[in-house]
Amino acid sequence: MERESEELAAWAARVLNRGLLSENHEEIRQAFVGWFVRHGGAGSVPAQITSPLDGSEATLVEVEGRYIEAWLLSGKEGALTELFELIDRFEQTPWLPDPTPRHADPAAGSSERTARPSEPGAPASSGDTVGYYGGNYHGPVVGVLNQHTYAAPPGVFGVPDPAGWPTVEDADLVTMGVRPAGRRWADPGLPPYVRRDIDETLRGWTARDSLLVITGGPLTGKSRTAWAAVVRETDPGTRVYAPAPGTDLRGLPALLRGRDGAYVLWLDELEGHLGEHGLTVALLAELRTLGVPVVATMGDDDYDMHRFEGGPAFRLMTLARSERVGAGWSEQEVERLTGLRDDRLGEALDRRGATSVTQYLAISVELRVQWQRAARSNSRHPYGYLLIRAATDLARCGVTGDIPRRLLEEACRSYRAGRPTGRPDTESFQEAVDWAVRPLHGVTGMLVPGEPLRVGESEETWRPYGSLVADAQQEGARAVPEAVWRCALEGTKYDTGVHLNVRATAHVVFSARARDGDAGAMHMLSLLSENEATALDWLRRAVDAGKTELAGQVGERLLGQGEAEEALPYLRAAAEAKPDGPQARLVGEAHLALAEQWLRKAVADADMAAAHRLGDLLLGRGDLGEAMDHYINAEMAGYAPIARSAAVSFLLSHEEEAAEVLLARAAADGDEGAAELLADLRKPRQSLDDAADYFAGDGRLDVTHRAVVAEKTGFPEEARQGYELGHAQGDAYAAYRLALLLEKQGNPAEATLWYRKAADMGHPAARKALAERGEDTATVRE
Repeated sequence: MERESEELAAWAARVLNRGLLSENHEEIRQAFVGWFVRHGGAGSVPAQITSPLDGSEATLVEVEGRYIEAWLLSGKEGALTELFELIDRFEQTPWLPDPTPRHADPAAGSSERTARPSEPGAPASSGDTVGYYGGNYHGPVVGVLNQHTYAAPPGVFGVPDPAGWPTVEDADLVTMGVRPAGRRWADPGLPPYVRRDIDETLRGWTARDSLLVITGGPLTGKSRTAWAAVVRETDPGTRVYAPAPGTDLRGLPALLRGRDGAYVLWLDELEGHLGEHGLTVALLAELRTLGVPVVATMGDDDYDMHRFEGGPAFRLMTLARSERVGAGWSEQEVERLTGLRDDRLGEALDRRGATSVTQYLAISVELRVQWQRAARSNSRHPYGYLLIRAATDLARCGVTGDIPRRLLEEACRSYRAGRPTGRPDTESFQEAVDWAVRPLHGVTGMLVPGEPLRVGESEETWRPYGSLVADAQQEGARAVPEAVWRCALEGTKYDTGVHLNVRATAHVVFSARARDGDAGAMHMLSLLSENEATALDWLRRAVDAGKTELAGQVGERLLGQGEAEEALPYLRAAAEAKPDGPQARLVGEAHLALAEQWLRKAVADADMAAAHRLGDLLLGRGDLGEAMDHYINAEMAGYAPIARSAAVSFLLSHEEEAAEVLLARAAADGDEGAAELLADLRKPRQSLDDAADYFAGDGRLDVTHRAVVAEKTGFPEEARQGYELGHAQGDAYAAYRLALLLEKQGNPAEATLWYRKAADMGHPAARKALAERGEDTATVRE
């Protein structure tokens, strides 16, 4: 900045010093004095220009650039702009010839200044000043010439030699303003040009029009269409000049005049090339005379402002031929696109959504960079980055179309659940959505709002822009987290077609990974399988491949299928890994199942001791009938140790006399347990009061059991209160007992209500009661 200020100040000083030698010296002096006063105060005016210069008495001493630079660097508002205005205003002021040495008149005591005309044939003045001001000279004078080279100010560029301009066939379209396509494809160049419908109307435009302006909306292909018009209407060797915005074009005709060859002036985004130093009506006329066509592009809004709203380039726009490139593509244009068989164009056509092909190709790079930069540690949109990741991963899972808010939020949570604790979130889900849907360059956001669809409590839907999905699908090395797959499988039941597509996609993805030995993929295939045997097979493979945390599930399923021996290794492994869970019980149940299998085998071989143990096992699980069969067989075979177990089965069948005989025998044989049972049998029958005392504790089921005793005692209201309290504490049996009580009291409507409450909590008898009454149990939670 200091270097630029120094150059600008030197340039302004040059204009001032030359102006002080002109016929308009006083106007120029006052203008610069005003600039110093406004931006530095009255004390900032250099002494050389504080007083008027009358051309006879003034002492002319050059103003140095450092005086001006000092107030430029102060940063006062308007100093830079006003200085440029002064330079523009006075730079072309005609100035007087070089001063010559003056000889003093001794009588007058003063000096005269006379001008010496330039000698014929002398070289033109370079613009540098040789000053001999204010002195008395009486002999030869030796002068020292200080030559200064002044740079152009920032933003003003010289026009390069036309011989170095690129030709039409060699020009780089990206530097000419054509936006590059995404760098995802193998071909890094631009896609082939698709002929647009307006191309035909532009044929021969150079013969009729001196200025062609292609207008259109954001990223609609204005530059590419304009360049196609150049290529069609000029020779490959035509040289093209594409100046930077702000370049001073006034010297262009002088550079081109008298040169051989053909030239084109290319002004992409014409609004940056307007103004008195840019393209004007006068300059356009000169270029037309020289046969130099001008091709430009301009956005619709800028064009309308200059053409119809009194913009500064109104007259220029009226002389231009304008053609508009729309965002929409006609059927003929689409046919021409497909005929080119280019992968980039094909993807753009398939995934563009509501945008155009050209917009897709241009905006895809911008959207990807915008999203990737949101992943920075100091990003203001960390949730926004996660939101787009979730949306594109759901699309990779096969979620087609619009994604409901509930599914998108759930997918985001699945990422955040496994994330290590870091800095607190500074962005909400809604704020992330607001950022992601904001259109970039007026074209589209990363998320596109979808059609309303009620899923859960919201009708909002979105979908990721197509290019982001295409980018995500190229991430072969990064797998979608299994938690997101589960979200997609569980959260797409709102649409059968989408759900089936997710399942089919998952099968393809995880089958390939499972073949490579991925244990997680094997687990996912077990969840996807609708065949129990196939699901169990994949689950076992997952455990065997290293996903040992699933061993308990394998063991439990095998045990449920009666494969206790195969289940035990899995159950033991699960119990050892987590001894405080249900796995220890399952190990015991597996052993019981094995015990039953082997005891039955022994009973088949007439082993009465085995019949005894098998009967006890069956009696313990409540299978009284089969247990008594085994006891009787053992007794008939003369197996005396069966006495106590057989007696217990008789007691349960209310056959107390037979039980007492067997207990006496067992007690006499030294069975202490039988002796205690015999003593209890001979006690008086327990009263209801004794039962009430027994259930007077604070066990979780005692409230319901006390209510049963109260009902048996004849206190229905007390029983009802107890049942209601038991139900409130989560006992389904309490609701079932209350339904039975209400039914006995002749209140079937309320009884049905309580049957439904019990069934809702999973009570089997309540469900059966509802079914017997013809009630619909489909809504009862399984």
